[in-house]
Amino acid sequence: MFDWIWQNFTHAGLLGVHEGTMLTEEASEQGLETESWTVDAAEAPRERDWIESQKETTAELYFDSEDHARGAAEILSGIERLVIGGITEQRPEDWDAKWKASFLNTPDGIVVPPFWRILPPWSSVPVNPDVSVLRINPGAGFGTGTHETTQLCLGAIADCWLAVPRAWPGVLDFGSGSGILAIAAAKLGAKVTAVEIDTLAIDNALDNARLNQLETQITFQTTLDGANGPFGMVIANILKPVLLQFSEELVNRLSPKGVLILSGLIEKDLEAVSARFSELLGFTPVRRELNEWRALVWVRS
Repeated sequence: MFDWIWQNFTHAGLLGVHEGTMLTEEASEQGLETESWTVDAAEAPRERDWIESQKETTAELYFDSEDHARGAAEILSGIERLVIGGITEQRPEDWDAKWKASFLNTPDGIVVPPFWRILPPWSSVPVNPDVSVLRINPGAGFGTGTHETTQLCLGAIADCWLAVPRAWPGVLDFGSGSGILAIAAAKLGAKVTAVEIDTLAIDNALDNARLNQLETQITFQTTLDGANGPFGMVIANILKPVLLQFSEELVNRLSPKGVLILSGLIEKDLEAVSARFSELLGFTPVRRELNEWRALVWVRS
């Protein structure tokens, strides 16, 4: 059911899907746009291991406008045994205050091996020269550095660079959110094309690029149009349905000796995603994991 929702509403303003009830502050931590509109849908079919014991599933769908939310509600209301609970507006929150609060107990920032340190804009803590600092103000974009999928991608980017230190001819960051992964690749010398459908997130990501003095190395855009590559690295930290939907487009943009990094996955997602991309690439990936989250890495040789 959730795959069907993504396939049918991705181009109709869908920002996110949450199985279960999500508080506004939880939505912000997932990078959902402020002032988004939410459709509450109950009794959706079960799809995740952690809800298989339940007889009913509650899901919240996040859209970029009231019109898109109401259009989706009208379509979903025609599905048997699915009840629309209502449409509500998600109000903006004080992102800076929340971000600052998250660092009260971590004054040295967020350390991600092997050499990343993520700091907020106001931090003045001294750092060693062998540490690469990423200054991030998350705003409306997912990717503050606290989430496991972001850390998995940062680790994979660094490990690939350490294996063969170089400035990649180009990097594609698909679903760039706050811009943290694009900024990390640019820090290592790459020219980056960052694709993000949420224009508010792009505005925030541009600010983050400026914070790191890398705005001239990163191009932000809302679609893959014109981002033809080939790219030495393609990164996509996004949900399984979107990865599968854009699998051919992503692989077709990868250079003959390129690196593909996929995350945003849990264990149950791996079989389908690995099979699809391995079929297109002709070989299987290396798997990385952190807590319950997973990443897959293909390195062409």
